[in-house]
Amino acid sequence: MCFGSIFLGDRGAWLTVQSLTAQGMLPTVNFGYFYGLLPILLGRFWFELFGLTPIAFELASLACAIAVALAVARFARALSLNPIGIGILIVALPIAIPSAYFSLAHGVEAVLLSHALAAFAENRRSQSLALATAACFAKPEMGYFFGFMILVAIDAAATLRTHDGSRKFDWNLAIRQCIPAAIVGLLLAIVLGLEFGLWPLITSVIPAGGIRDYRALGFGLFNRGGYDFYSLHGAPLVGYFATVIPFWFLGGIWLTIAGAVCARQLIRHGVSGDLDRRLKETIVFCAAAQLVAALVMFGGPASWMNYSFALVMGLAACAASDDFNFAPVAILAIMAFLSDYGITVASIHEWPKLSYSPRYGYAWLSSSDRADLQVIENLTHGHRRIVVSIMNGADTVWPGMMPAPTAYLLPGNDIGHESDRTIDAINHAEFVIVPVKKNPADARRMLPWLDHAVDRMPVVWKSKDKGLEVRRNPQPLPPAN
Repeated sequence: MCFGSIFLGDRGAWLTVQSLTAQGMLPTVNFGYFYGLLPILLGRFWFELFGLTPIAFELASLACAIAVALAVARFARALSLNPIGIGILIVALPIAIPSAYFSLAHGVEAVLLSHALAAFAENRRSQSLALATAACFAKPEMGYFFGFMILVAIDAAATLRTHDGSRKFDWNLAIRQCIPAAIVGLLLAIVLGLEFGLWPLITSVIPAGGIRDYRALGFGLFNRGGYDFYSLHGAPLVGYFATVIPFWFLGGIWLTIAGAVCARQLIRHGVSGDLDRRLKETIVFCAAAQLVAALVMFGGPASWMNYSFALVMGLAACAASDDFNFAPVAILAIMAFLSDYGITVASIHEWPKLSYSPRYGYAWLSSSDRADLQVIENLTHGHRRIVVSIMNGADTVWPGMMPAPTAYLLPGNDIGHESDRTIDAINHAEFVIVPVKKNPADARRMLPWLDHAVDRMPVVWKSKDKGLEVRRNPQPLPPAN
């Protein structure tokens, strides 16, 4: 709920998404959008009840976190986890469940996929596939891979060995397992199609927009996004162990090794019972999910948390298996505890510096944030003003701001004449507030047309702390009718 997240970040941009759709604008048609339609529909009811504010968004994140925690508990019960497995679940819970999701799409996807993983551990394949199908309408990424893995498991269960050693496929079993997912997919497609239209439905379940934007932003574990995650940035090496980085990397490596061992045993039918089979299948599932999350779906430096619940649940399953020594998991639990300690110390250190502001939708601001906003208020009071950044959220929490023309300003994502609307809004504004070019939220470094539209305006004020600058339009157009 801090300045960067709400005014210039993902969480504020999600509030703008809700605002734009409430005005009748369609995602993927009138403005760029790379998530699913289901969270927008759910958000419409949620924010109608609690208001379109940062605190309402945080409450939505809390509701999603509780639902994911219930899935983790359900998972632990399904696999009869031993004290070591339950222990790492408890210690690593702050890693599995973030304090706030980047958007409602991330939160809803985490709820659906964590419960899909729990249902898989319970051997309820049909429910698991239905939940993974619903996740594709929330965020068209990991839900597809989950669905693929579950279909593989259904195929394996439906392939029967006969007495003569040949194999027979039980089509009735396979179809019965898939029917609930087909019903869920059809119902969601009908509801969302009627609410938003056919084209937004089609384009929102195809991850083409997200792939395009990931490439443009330099995302990926072995690209700029990954480097910003695991780079020391001049910090001492010992500080690494107070972060999530060692746990995430080493935990992922150990889970991948465990997954390969379990896959080999399953292929060779080296299982000793139903619980052992479910345990090994779940470890393989979690290992594959973590591998795909790291190598294929890793975005910016904070995207490690998107599917970290699968990593933590997989490591807990490894601790419960007799095939693996508990020592690696115990070491990882210590790393998770050190990460918790680092997060707690940092939070305690930052807490006294921040306080909530009723004027700005109860966002939490530091004294320097308040000072900067007050200077901008005094400078631009009574004038038309707009904030322009990669993620536009300021207009929903900053009184007196012109409406944001779009939620996201990203290269290759100019849908529905977003660039024209943005330039038009800038031309009508008397003051334009933008991040400086060293600020990651500045869209001008990737969009030449925006750089040209803003740079012709002289800078009248620049922040020292947050990298903001105020530019004055020398010849603003008259207010639009």
